[in-house]
Amino acid sequence: MELSLLTLNLHTYQQHPRHCPFDTLHQHEREVRIISEAIAQLKIDLVCFQEVGEYRHDPIVHPYGEAPSNMAFRICRRLRDSGRWYHIFQDWSHIGFHRWREGTAILSRYPMRHNYSDYVSLDRRKDNYMSRNVTVSCIHVPNFGVLHVANVHLSWAHHGFFEQYWNLRKLVDSRLHFGVRADLLVGDFNAPAGGHAYNHIVGKAEYIDQYHELHPYRFYQPSYHGRIHGWEHGPPKRIDYIFKRHGQPMRVKSMDLIFDDSFYPIVSDHFGYLARFKLF
Repeated sequence: MELSLLTLNLHTYQQHPRHCPFDTLHQHEREVRIISEAIAQLKIDLVCFQEVGEYRHDPIVHPYGEAPSNMAFRICRRLRDSGRWYHIFQDWSHIGFHRWREGTAILSRYPMRHNYSDYVSLDRRKDNYMSRNVTVSCIHVPNFGVLHVANVHLSWAHHGFFEQYWNLRKLVDSRLHFGVRADLLVGDFNAPAGGHAYNHIVGKAEYIDQYHELHPYRFYQPSYHGRIHGWEHGPPKRIDYIFKRHGQPMRVKSMDLIFDDSFYPIVSDHFGYLARFKLF
C-alpha cells in the first residue's frame, strides 16, 4: 500500500498583498485553484499547510478555520465541491503581517482522530509573531493503522527553536499510546540543512530526513527561491522537511519539489514537497 503527503507553506496571503483584504482574497483565487487542482489530480492523501492565513476581523468559528477567508478551508471546500472529500483540522498561532490569523492545517482523505493543537513556544500571545502553535492528528489509514502527523512551523535557532522542538517532542511522545504504528514530523522548521538546529533533530538518528534519504547528493537544494521573510541574507536554504521516526513500517519511495514552476506553478515564497511512502 502507498500513501502520499504534501507539505507547503502558504505564505499567509502575501503572494498578492493589497491594501484591501478582499482584493487580496480575490487575487489569491489563482493559488487556491492551482493547489486544489494539484491535490485532486495527484490524488494526494495527506496535506500539511503552514502559514495558513485567515482575516483577523472575521468571526472565529468553531471548529476553527471554517471562515470564508481561511485559505486552507477555501482549498478544502473547492476539493469537496469537485466531489473529493477531505477532512480538515487546523488552529492558529498569532497575527501575521498585521491583518491575518496565521496557523497550520492538516487535510486528509482518511479519518482523523485525536486531533489536537498546542503551543510549543513559551510565549502564547496572539500579537507576538514568535508564538508557535502546532497541529497534530492521528490518521486512520486503511490496511495500515494509525499514522501520527505533527504539522509544525517553528522559529529560528536564535529565536526559540530548541525549546520549541523539545516541547514538540514531548507532545508527540505523549500521544503515541493511541496505538500509533508510525509518526511523522512535517513542515517549515526554519532549520537550514546541515545547521545546528537541523543536526539537533537528526543527530541521534531517531528521526530521518526523508529527502536526504532519497537524494543524498541534493542535501543543500533549497526549498525556496530568492529572499524570503526571515531569510533575507545569504543564499536560499532547505528549511522544509518531512522527518520519519527510524525503524517504523513505512519507507519513502519518492520525494520531490512541487510548486516550483517545473512541477506545477509557484504559489508561495516556499516550494512544496510531495512524498510517496510504501506502507507495510
